[in-house]
Formats: sequence, structure tokens, C-alpha cells
Amino acid sequence: MRNVLKYLSVAVLTVAAYYIVSAGIVGYQALALKGEVKALINEIHRGATVNFENRETAKIDKSIIDLNSTLTNPFWRPITNHFLKDSQKEIVLALQLVKVAPSVLGSQSPKKYLIVFQNSAESRGTGGIIGAYAEIQVYRGAVTVLRQGSNVGLKSLNVIPIAMPAEFNDLWGSDPAIWQNSNESPHFPYAAQIWSALWQKQFKEKLDGVIATDPEALSSALSAIGPVTLPSGEVIDASNVVSTTLSTAYQRFASSVTARKEYLVEVMKAVIQKLMDGHYSKLNLLRQLQTPLLDNRMLVSLADPGDQSVVAPTLVSGVVSDAPNNEFRVVIVNTSGNKLDYYLTKETKIQSVACNVPITRVTETITNTLTSAKGLPDYVVGRLDLNLPHGAGGRDGFTVMIYGPTGAEAQTVIRSDPAQVGPDLATERGHPIALFHTDMAPQSSETYSVVFSGGVGPITYVKQPLVNPEKISIQDGCH
Repeated sequence: MRNVLKYLSVAVLTVAAYYIVSAGIVGYQALALKGEVKALINEIHRGATVNFENRETAKIDKSIIDLNSTLTNPFWRPITNHFLKDSQKEIVLALQLVKVAPSVLGSQSPKKYLIVFQNSAESRGTGGIIGAYAEIQVYRGAVTVLRQGSNVGLKSLNVIPIAMPAEFNDLWGSDPAIWQNSNESPHFPYAAQIWSALWQKQFKEKLDGVIATDPEALSSALSAIGPVTLPSGEVIDASNVVSTTLSTAYQRFASSVTARKEYLVEVMKAVIQKLMDGHYSKLNLLRQLQTPLLDNRMLVSLADPGDQSVVAPTLVSGVVSDAPNNEFRVVIVNTSGNKLDYYLTKETKIQSVACNVPITRVTETITNTLTSAKGLPDYVVGRLDLNLPHGAGGRDGFTVMIYGPTGAEAQTVIRSDPAQVGPDLATERGHPIALFHTDMAPQSSETYSVVFSGGVGPITYVKQPLVNPEKISIQDGCH
């Protein structure tokens, strides 16, 4: 018995030592990297030369690559998996962002960015409609807020102010000339380009980029920076920001849309101000933002073609890749002009059927979890598409768009409710799309199935950032 305890003690100590040493090595490399990044930012504040910035970013790139070697080493992998959800994606993102950091932070000249806050209770391709916005200026790393407001102050047009691809026009028509419809496509650069053009028409200013985020990302940020207090004394924190901004505010301000939108702008202002104050752990903030980054809740598009080409391959670009791939996505776009998407859930299953010529089945189940529309304001339940301002008993109208890989074909398309119209077929950036126009009652579901032929490489899936987390199952029997 004594020997058993002895060997057990040695085993426990060995495992403990392994984790301590692993954490120490990763921690040392991360600490050194943190110091290099801090030094670069300090030099940007001082107005460093371009040559100096290039040398510093090259040094940081090398440190990131060295850290990645440790993170991907099979010997250390068990410990690094505990701290990083998807280190490869994050390392690629870090390498690319470091290259554009001096430019984005306005090291040589001021840069202006539009931040849009998407309301995913009314879904769009990139997440949700614009609820509020802020224009910021960044110069040598210092941030100034120039404008803030709700979508009420944004002027739309009847015609899209820039030329768009023919397939885009076939899919969306002139709807994207309206601010709230400009992001119907999941390809974020399209939305950013249209928003920038609309902004320039109205404010006579050229933007250097567009950043999109949503209440779920704000919740993650508040987990790191702590709660904020509104002028009324109300406290907004990580636990209530999503339900407050996407649900209860509609009931609280049911009699005044203007008051509700002003309230949402107050929330946004308070969070931005606290972020700018900087009295919190930056490392903890980055750690908390891992999840919204991987869930596509933080998107960036840059006006400078060179900078955008660096950002485009990363997860923050929101790009629908037109390169050969085996990428799938399921996108919901609200068509009823209400806020009932707050109650929708998605369950996605992707399964290999054959491998010689890749054949893949996507099965999607959408559920309207609303129990009753009683007591919900007209703004939430109304059906603009049906000219029913008081709603249709909680029925929600939306289009489900199932995207297959570039160059693939939709072979079989089935929906579980044959009484509903469609489906329709379309393409975007080389991806075949099956579209299902849906009208769904509370406490009901529908299942959609599409079999695609084609695809290159392992199956990948890109999430649409909606309110409720998506259940995803991928069975790739070919890789």
C-alpha cells in the first residue's frame, strides 16, 4: 500500500510539474510578446517613423511565430488547449493584424472609423440590422469619439450608391440602399462599402474603415471591464446587456421608439467611454473577446486596399471566400421587419455522403421558441411584410439561406413543410445557395435539407452571429 501511495504521489507531482512548466514557458513567451507590443504602441504614440514601425512589427511577427511553435507542439498541447479555444485561427489573426496595426492606429495620419452595433433580434447576413453607431478618430493610438447616434439619424437612398456585382443585385435588388438592409449579404465587405458610401453622401466624410459588433460581444467586453452606470443610475453588466438591449427595452419603451433608441445609444456611449478610460486588464479583455471573435461578432473592413488585403484572410474580415473551399453556412435574413428573431434557434448538421466526388448533406432545423405574443409591443411582433402592424400572433417571417462550397451544385433540396413556397436557387461569390422563404408560428419548427455536390478540402462552417447559440454537428468522413 505504501508503494502504491508513493507511485501515485510521484505521478501526481509529475503531472503537476508538466502543467507548471508548460504554463511557465507559454507565459514567458506571452509576457515577452506583450512587452514588444506595448513598446510598439508607445512608439506609435510618439510618432515613430515607418521604417521603425516595420522593424518592430517584424520582431513581433517572429515572437508570435515562436509562440505558435510552442502552442502547436504535441508535448505542450494539453495545457495550451485549456487556455486557447482555437489557437491557430488566433495566431493567423495576430500575425495579420500586427502588420496593419500602425496604419490602423493612425501612426502617420488620423484615421476615421464607423462602429456599427448590430441588433440580431432582426437578423441580417452579417448578424443584425444597425441599431446604433459611433464614429471614432484614431491618431497615434489615441481615440476620439466624433459622433454617436441611432439609425434614426442615418439617411438612406433609393438606389445603392456604388456599383455592385450582378449576382448581388439579383439577390437583393435595391433594398441595400437602406441602411438597415445594407448587410443582407453575409459578405461583410459589401456592407462596409455600402455603409461607407452612404456615410460619405450624408456627412461628406471619407471613412477609413468600418467595424461591426453586437450585444453579445459587448457582454464579453463587460466581463473584462466591469459594469457601466447610465446617467439614470441603472447598471448594465455582462449578465443583462443582451436581454436589456434586445428584449426588455422594447417593452420598457413600448410607447416611444425614439426614447428606446436614445436609451440604446446611452448604453453604447457608456461602454465606449469605459473602454477608452482603460482602467482594466487589457490581457483579460483580450481573453474575454476570444469567443465573440471566433463567433464572427467582431468584424472589420478597411478602406485602404493594401490593409484590407492583409485583413481579408482572417476571421475578422467577414469575407465569403470565393477561393476553392468546402465551406458551408446557414444564414437567416428577417423579412417581416420585426424583432422576433430573438426567439429563433438553429441546429445545423453537416455530413459527408460520398468522397470520390464530394457529396455533402446539410440539415438545418429552425425553431421559433416564442411561447406567446401576448404582452409584446407591436414593434416586436408587427409584420410589415403582411401589412399587419399588430403582428400575426407571434408568427415570424424570414428567409433561410443555405450556402454550399464554391463551385458546388445543389442536387437535392427538401423542406419539411411542403405548404410553404420555394425553395429558390441562387449563387453568391461562387457559392450555390438554396433559399427557403419561411413563415413560422410560435412553438413550431421546420427542417431544411440540401445535398451539395462538390467542394475542396475538409468541411468548414461559418457561423452567423445571432442571439441564441447555434448547435453545430459536423461529420466529415472524407478527411
